[in-house]
Amino acid sequence: MVLAVMHLPPTSTPVVIDSRLEPTTERIEILEAFSDLPDVRRSAGKRHHMALCLALFTLAVTAGNRGFLAIGDWLACYRCDLIALFNPPKSRIPSYSTIRRVLLELDYAQYSAALARFFGIEPLSGETLAVDGKVLRGSYQLETDNADSPPHPAIMLVSAYLVERRL
Repeated sequence: MVLAVMHLPPTSTPVVIDSRLEPTTERIEILEAFSDLPDVRRSAGKRHHMALCLALFTLAVTAGNRGFLAIGDWLACYRCDLIALFNPPKSRIPSYSTIRRVLLELDYAQYSAALARFFGIEPLSGETLAVDGKVLRGSYQLETDNADSPPHPAIMLVSAYLVERRL
């Protein structure tokens, strides 16, 4: 299952996170997976939808980033690609402070249940869902002056594993 594809051609219509506000022409399933989770942040100063934050942070963690700074660095590194794919309001990506606030206040039981639904796995009571991500070493191409080899980002793989059932 693909969480998100990093290089989609730009669309003329934006991707809308909250489908109750406007109709959307393009579906990004990872956003829908987190759309029902409550946002416990105070309402003053909120710039990013909770679903967008969790989708971005999940992608960063599955790419091998651990910790608030590492997630922020990954978001900054792929900023243009993420903005093109998710089309966030005002073309902004969450900052370190937002990453920290969201992840410290997150109800991880609800998050893991949403992630399990996204992967189509219904864990039984007491079961563990493990999620892992890898970036294939050497799968990126940074050269921009080689006409025979266009630049492209690294290939990222994500897997989910239900430990007790070995799925």
